[in-house]
Amino acid sequence: MTQLVFHHNHQLLPSASEGVLPVQLYGLSGQIRGDISVIGNPVIEKVKRLGVRISSQTMDFLTIALAVTAADTFVRRSDAEDGWTRIFKMQLPLYEPARWLPLKKELERALHFLSGDMWDFEFQSGGYPPPDPYHKRDRFKLVSLRGIDSVCLFSGGLDSAIGVIDLLKEGRSPLLVSHAYKGDKTHQDQIASALNGQYSRFEVNADPHLYTGETDITMRTRSLNFLAFAAVGASAVKTVSQQNEIDLFVPENGFISLNAPLTPRRIGTLSTRTTHPHFIESIQRIFEAAEIPCRIVNRYQFKTKGQMVTECQNKLLLAKIVDNTVSCSHWKRWNQQCGVCVPCIIRRAALYAGGISENTEYSFNFLADVLKETDRRDDLLAMRIAVTQKTTRNAGAWIADSGPLPVSVFEDFKAVFLNGLDEVETFLKAERVL
Repeated sequence: MTQLVFHHNHQLLPSASEGVLPVQLYGLSGQIRGDISVIGNPVIEKVKRLGVRISSQTMDFLTIALAVTAADTFVRRSDAEDGWTRIFKMQLPLYEPARWLPLKKELERALHFLSGDMWDFEFQSGGYPPPDPYHKRDRFKLVSLRGIDSVCLFSGGLDSAIGVIDLLKEGRSPLLVSHAYKGDKTHQDQIASALNGQYSRFEVNADPHLYTGETDITMRTRSLNFLAFAAVGASAVKTVSQQNEIDLFVPENGFISLNAPLTPRRIGTLSTRTTHPHFIESIQRIFEAAEIPCRIVNRYQFKTKGQMVTECQNKLLLAKIVDNTVSCSHWKRWNQQCGVCVPCIIRRAALYAGGISENTEYSFNFLADVLKETDRRDDLLAMRIAVTQKTTRNAGAWIADSGPLPVSVFEDFKAVFLNGLDEVETFLKAERVL
């Protein structure tokens, strides 16, 4: 078990020791001590630039999400007893802890589903308050919120690009919320510069730093942080627009959202659940109970990625920006999309299905080339196995391995999963690897 102790005042943090990790929130002053890790230093400045005070419950959700990101990043899975499942004891001050105490178990269950780890929160008083916003008279550049009516996650991926294109084509005016990591930001900026319509942008970087320098890279909880940044943006949009509830759009194709394990051995470690319907539903319940007025919407829950491409409401624009979008799960390691991981294969199959040509330079431009690479071909082999089994395996049991799904739309989930496999099959045959 690892106990993580959080506070924004580093002087109130204990010394690091075996099993105890002190983490400073929203600041860097503790780094001088040499045993304090930090997260969220750039965040408060970004929140202030929204120009309005966000709600206290939204601020606390942001604090929770940053603490979760710190735990997920700072504690390596390789150090866990089974090499994967970590046990976290989280001592975390909140601005309104009483609001969150009844939600503790719900939050812990949602995080266990998301990351596969065991979570135990101890909420305390004394948390960071919603910061006083900057104003125009302060001569700071503020995020423009006038006329903005919604929030949309904007990662720089193909799905998020299509999601924003469609919203703008329909006359919506979204606040685009992004993780502003160095490599991601370049792609996000290139896509945003080509968009047509009214939108604004809110870019935030959690900026985690472990005092020993060694971090975990699986980042199964990254979507919680993304949703927290979006909730912060939505709180500001609500104040300016005077709406009762803000649409928080999560553009993700249904096949990837389900992320059913392609083979039995991929249950668990190789199957992420970042936007799985069960997780999103859990966060929506937490939002409602905590009175965070966001309605999480994935309009593509029952669409494959290929259908998203085919039905994009401005395909000319999509074709123009497609080379700036990133889908690869490994691209940050080599600063290049690999072309052969599961997200890359699904991306390429989708563009093939939608008739969009790309000039992306992949590490493996031809799938057949990776078959000779024993350390790189696992995803392609798993895809081939899944495609060949789609007519013999029980599709309902297959997708149920990804997590609980609502009975009322279970057939729709089965359909999008099988349609997604059909798209991949067509592409693999075109690439002559099936």
